[in-house]
Amino acid sequence: MSQANFRGIEHVGITVPDHDAAVAFFARAFGTEVLFSLTSKDRAPLPGTELEAKNGLRRGTAIVAVSMLRFGNGANLEIFEIDRPGAAQGGISETGISHFSITVEDIDAASAAFAAAGGELLEGPYALTGQEEAPGNRGRFGLTPWGLLIEFEALPSPVRYDGAPSAPRWLPAPRRETEAAE
Repeated sequence: MSQANFRGIEHVGITVPDHDAAVAFFARAFGTEVLFSLTSKDRAPLPGTELEAKNGLRRGTAIVAVSMLRFGNGANLEIFEIDRPGAAQGGISETGISHFSITVEDIDAASAAFAAAGGELLEGPYALTGQEEAPGNRGRFGLTPWGLLIEFEALPSPVRYDGAPSAPRWLPAPRRETEAAE
């Protein structure tokens, strides 16, 4: 299959302990908005018996709420609450998705909004290193109220590449002033 068939990441799915609290946190911290909800706590859950073969939902569990959130100028977030979830996310040292990164214009403002929404900031902001080291390039990690690790990166300067890749690293384009005001 041609690589041209693959366009990029459309959404990242996150299972959380409380759907409504997570949706509210993402709205406060990052300005996300709900695009649609396949089910919610005031509607019938989506049972594992109907979904386990399609998406791996564990037998005997159900999705009690799921919503797709629009997230700025990048991949969307799909937020799930499962009635009997499995083990919590283990962090960057564990196998599987450990975190996702958000490109920001102002890392200090992003950090302040994240903390004001109830997130816990880790050390930083710090200067990026290695191929990402360049004037103004900074990063910081934070934990959501339920323990999901999220990274913020401000990348005003270009990064260096190993070799000659066929395309540069994809980064969300800066939001236009009119979009930011909406």
